[in-house]
Amino acid sequence: MRMSSLKKLKAKCGSKMFSLAQAYTLSLAVLCGLALPSSAGAQVAGPTAPKKADDASKTPASVTQRMEREGIAIDFSLVATPTAGDTATAATPSLVSGADALATFRVTDARTGQPVTNLHPNAWFSSRLASAEATTDTQCKDKIRTLMGGLLSARADIDLNSYLLLTLNHDRTLTFTNPQIAFSKTKLESIIELPGVGADFVLGQNKELLYVTVPDRSAVVVVNTITRKIVGTIQIEGAHKPTRIVLEPGGARVWVGLDNSPLVAVIDTATNKLARTVAVGAGLHNITFTGDGAFVYVTNSTADNVTAISTKTLAKVADIPTGKTPVPAAYSAASRLVYVASLNGGSVTAIDPATQKVAATIPVARGVVALAFEPRGRYGLAVNQLDNTVTVFDAATNKIVGGTSVVKSPDQVAFTNRYAYVRGTASEKFSLIELDKLGKDKVTAVDVQAGQRVPNDSPDDLGVAGMIVPTPEGNSVMIAHAPDAMIYFYVEGMMAPMGTLSNYKRRARGILLLDRSLTEIAPGTYATPVKLGRAGSFDVPILINETRIAHCFRADVGKSPNSLADEEKSTLVVTAAFAGQKFKSGGAGVTLRLKLTDSISKLPVTGLGDVQVLVFEPPGVWQQRQWAKEVGAGEYEITQVFPRAGMYNVMVRVSSRGVTFADLPFTAVEVTDGDVAGQKPEQK
Repeated sequence: MRMSSLKKLKAKCGSKMFSLAQAYTLSLAVLCGLALPSSAGAQVAGPTAPKKADDASKTPASVTQRMEREGIAIDFSLVATPTAGDTATAATPSLVSGADALATFRVTDARTGQPVTNLHPNAWFSSRLASAEATTDTQCKDKIRTLMGGLLSARADIDLNSYLLLTLNHDRTLTFTNPQIAFSKTKLESIIELPGVGADFVLGQNKELLYVTVPDRSAVVVVNTITRKIVGTIQIEGAHKPTRIVLEPGGARVWVGLDNSPLVAVIDTATNKLARTVAVGAGLHNITFTGDGAFVYVTNSTADNVTAISTKTLAKVADIPTGKTPVPAAYSAASRLVYVASLNGGSVTAIDPATQKVAATIPVARGVVALAFEPRGRYGLAVNQLDNTVTVFDAATNKIVGGTSVVKSPDQVAFTNRYAYVRGTASEKFSLIELDKLGKDKVTAVDVQAGQRVPNDSPDDLGVAGMIVPTPEGNSVMIAHAPDAMIYFYVEGMMAPMGTLSNYKRRARGILLLDRSLTEIAPGTYATPVKLGRAGSFDVPILINETRIAHCFRADVGKSPNSLADEEKSTLVVTAAFAGQKFKSGGAGVTLRLKLTDSISKLPVTGLGDVQVLVFEPPGVWQQRQWAKEVGAGEYEITQVFPRAGMYNVMVRVSSRGVTFADLPFTAVEVTDGDVAGQKPEQK
């Protein structure tokens, strides 16, 4: 649906909009008695045309504003930052479309200036008319209420509260799921088809880029998390298997373990090119860094040692002997030592980065497959898959201080502020360990249901990527479950998951949380990096629940010199070959063919693997989605069986070209029960 149609809907429906949070956008038009646009000819899709704005040379590099109310002061700033890889604007970044920026809200006591801490502010960027008067308090509260409703039709231009779930799946896809929107059937926002099955992934420093290892292609794929497109593939020459991947502190490089090869790969995140491969020992590799990022440590499971590498010179410093089959490794911020567990050696080895020598050896049972420190960095948890236990040791003394039985065949551990979560591959449950009791009381675990089947029921999907991620709230987690093809949402204090998210019949092999919400980076200062979208004027509403203060700041985004070229590049013309035809219900189905061309070159757009067609019967009582197959140069088709006579609407989405269902008008199709002259059930 186009924006003009949405404006008409809002004008006609008024307050009705708030009662339709679970309705389809198209159903809304029916309820409000307003016809939606349709097209029998070509349909052009691409970004919404930006509002008129000053050119980049006249656009400021920052905006600062202040408000005071009820004894609280809020200072808002939006500061342009250099865009990675953009040398043209690196020296003089400005607030233009496509630019990177840092949005900051500093909350203080208006009288004393003392910071107000531990808040959870909500904020958005929402378009407004440049010529409009300042937004009133009432209008601001109404806008916030609308934005918090979760409707697809009332989404913010930039949401500073959102987080997405990124899932690596068995079918060579990477999916983006929004667990926060109220449109329950469309939480899946984007699907990216990878060149192979992904093994592990990590976000870059500013969260704009995602790096995915693809072992069977000996490659690392680079994905832009904003455009949801693959922007690069880093090929690693040779029969290597890039598997585990870790971001270096500071974000300058990502390090990739090349399993069953005596090498690690180093990727420069500024250029997204392979910087170097560094010789290490043989075997499987895990990677960890010192707190200051000066050294990286790579475990070598076959060589029975750990390789220390300088991140300054990218050269090997030492090979340090460990117990037999070293696999997991972790750094303790409390002791400033690196710890390595030996799967078959029955020990955890502590290494001093100052000397690159063994500082201590902690005896544990054979079978430790995971090793991690709780958020404060003092207590280490060694997860033993053979005897189904977790052993706790104190990094201050390098002594064991407790342990507990957990779910069967544990293989991973993750943390929130209060608990450790342990997954078991032979159990449909997970174990919770209270962190405050570590080192004080007897360690005990509580088992909680999370799934109908055990992960071992899908052995091919057991991998190295994390399957448990904490949410930004700090008191809940998302747990991916491959055999159930589900993601479970667990809130602490409950004995069962609070909810489930469908993974749409895909079996997850890893889950990651892309958090774009405001974070307290200093006492009373809440900030997050943003990617500025289209040019224009925007309200920046903020709501602080703890104080019940709501206010709308304002920000103007100028037009980038490259914006028109970028828009034209992403514009797609879709022509429905079946427009104006009638079809018969049931039977073997009919062919619906689409022609996709580039609006600039006028050439067919070929090679697309993500052309998705949505066919639905208004007002949404029946719908079906299919992936179209390319049958000719720029021609894509599906075979559709209509369940009954009636009017149906056909919509198209191409995520790789930035085209969503909302960007194009639908094509109406009339379906009858009788024979239709000229209909060809199979058009080949």
